[in-house]
Amino acid sequence: MSILTEYPVWLIILCILLGAGYAFLLYYKNRNIDYGKRPRNVMFALRGLVITLIAMLLLAPMIKSTRKTTEKPVVIFAIDNSESLLLTKDSAYYKNDFGKEVNKLVHSLGNKYETEVYYFGEKNTPINSSEEDIALDFKDKNTNISAIFDEISGVYAFQNVGALVLLTDGIYNQGSNPYYKAQQVKFPVHTVGLGNPEMQTDLSIAGINHNSKTFKGNLFPVEVKVAATQLAGKRTVLTVADKEKTLFTKEIYISGKQHFETVKLFIEAKATGIYKYTVSLSEVDGEITTQNNHATFFVEIVDTREKIGILYHAPHPDISAISQAIETSEKYQVETFAAADFQGDINKYSLLILHQLPSRTQSASALIEKARKVGTPILFILGQESNLSAFNTLDAGLKVNQSKNLFNDAVPSYNSNFSSFTFSDETKQMLPKFPPLHTFFGNYQTSGGTNIFMYQKISNVETQYPLITFGESHGVRTGVIAGSGLWQWRIYNYLYEQNHDAFNEIINKTVLYLSVKSDRSQFRVQAPTLVNENEAVEFNAEVYNDSYELITEPEVTMTVTSEDSKKYTAIFSKQNNGYHLNMGRLPAGDYHWTASTEFGGKKHSKSGLFTVREVMVEAVNLTADHQLLQNIAQTSGGQFFTKDNLQEVEQAIKNDRNITTIATYEKDFNLLMNSWIYFTILILLMAAEWFMRKWGGGY
Repeated sequence: MSILTEYPVWLIILCILLGAGYAFLLYYKNRNIDYGKRPRNVMFALRGLVITLIAMLLLAPMIKSTRKTTEKPVVIFAIDNSESLLLTKDSAYYKNDFGKEVNKLVHSLGNKYETEVYYFGEKNTPINSSEEDIALDFKDKNTNISAIFDEISGVYAFQNVGALVLLTDGIYNQGSNPYYKAQQVKFPVHTVGLGNPEMQTDLSIAGINHNSKTFKGNLFPVEVKVAATQLAGKRTVLTVADKEKTLFTKEIYISGKQHFETVKLFIEAKATGIYKYTVSLSEVDGEITTQNNHATFFVEIVDTREKIGILYHAPHPDISAISQAIETSEKYQVETFAAADFQGDINKYSLLILHQLPSRTQSASALIEKARKVGTPILFILGQESNLSAFNTLDAGLKVNQSKNLFNDAVPSYNSNFSSFTFSDETKQMLPKFPPLHTFFGNYQTSGGTNIFMYQKISNVETQYPLITFGESHGVRTGVIAGSGLWQWRIYNYLYEQNHDAFNEIINKTVLYLSVKSDRSQFRVQAPTLVNENEAVEFNAEVYNDSYELITEPEVTMTVTSEDSKKYTAIFSKQNNGYHLNMGRLPAGDYHWTASTEFGGKKHSKSGLFTVREVMVEAVNLTADHQLLQNIAQTSGGQFFTKDNLQEVEQAIKNDRNITTIATYEKDFNLLMNSWIYFTILILLMAAEWFMRKWGGGY
């Protein structure tokens, strides 16, 4: 510790002289009281020192000190919690003993290291190992090993990570190859191989290829992939059935130790709806598990495709981008026309998309008026050729007023309060990466009931200018995209993700919301039709008063009934202008739901059906990939272990000299006048002098 000042050091001499001079005048020039030679000299010294210390504060001295902090190395345990481990012959070990052994290992390192524990599978779940024991349930329906590397790299980016202990069978069915993720980490990864790396005696349905949607009357193709190991010479029967009857059977002869066969068949789509089909393989002696002998798939059968009409002022790349996005859904058929050439029947379209119409040269007023009369929803896309004066008269839920013909470049910014429909987190994360749309510079006004989907972000500034809005006029839904250049979103989506999923989702969710048949009831419920068993079942509801204004005063209840008559009852939570209900995960099966509410002296209810689909991904492959784990350990500087020598991980970590506590030294600078010790010394000096003066008869 040292004392610094920005003023010249010789000024300290002046402070000393000031203190000495003041004390001299007080005690040697003033002889009214005879304190005695020794007491006078002591009081002289005390007064001189106090004045010197006070005067030195004028020099703004600072105390320089060095602070030492230590950071223990962090050892992270990532444990596979997927159900594939319970489908092996060692399932009893994983149920009863595995958690205890890992718990012992974690606590043995707890004194010297900071230990963190994660479960991974469908998602990464941090566990407080100091407060709760490791208790795995092995219920995750998927395994994403690469995600744990992403999690650790983000959370512990600036911490002293000593090592990662990865305990898994190496089988992953989601995410990228974890080997490449391991190459990016800066600490050793010790892998512990679980499961059985030897080929299992097993028969399984390795996959089913099918269309998710088809049309009534079609024969739709289905491909069933059958895999068998260590069952050469055995026979099995493949059966495909719906709820009512068996649709297809075939005897399969297993010809070798590793047999793989693709069975192709066609099923007739007889009636509309969502249909569940069950694929089964008859059991063969010696199988390690029969859970993967069965699988289900679902196909939605629709009657006809809905037609979407795109009309434009002039050719534009937006037209192609939007058309390609819509055509990814089999539900829609897209037709494009120049507005001047359109002679079609508006009645046959579920939605009209007007690109830069009305324009300066084409009002399209007759077309828009006819669409309004027949109740066809319209999506307006504004651009440089749009006639804002004509557009502002259309009651589209948005008006743009300009004093000068100027434009902005606006990046999309999602409105967190938007509730008309939901879309994925992946798409939300993609939005800030999209290039800006070309929008009008002016005054934006929205009418009552307009729901803003996205705002404009201009020059990194979040504005309240709407970019995409939805509204309803005379019972017909209307949407507005207040800028052109959507084609660039599609290109950038592919640039970042090598797919068009985010762009397609935005366009298709917009088209679906606008084209859906208008519901004029005062109680409306949005319900799923098909949900995976590892996903939450969610509902949204809206309640309208007699003036068709959204209200949230009444309580909305939901009753869900399973096939075996088990009932789940819940109450919707109120969010913004609507209601939301998360029922959590439900067991696989078919369910009937009934939502009800009461307001205005009337009871209202809605009902429907949905199916929770069983997920059997983990049962497809049960051969542990220990070679992958050895490669991960080698590339990261770690070691590979098996469950039989699990406790050797502790010694490997303790013997690693690179895993050590880090000490950091930081310099602190504080003004001396802020030190309580300094002022305590001053007070003690002054108190001592005052006591001696009083004792000597002074004042």
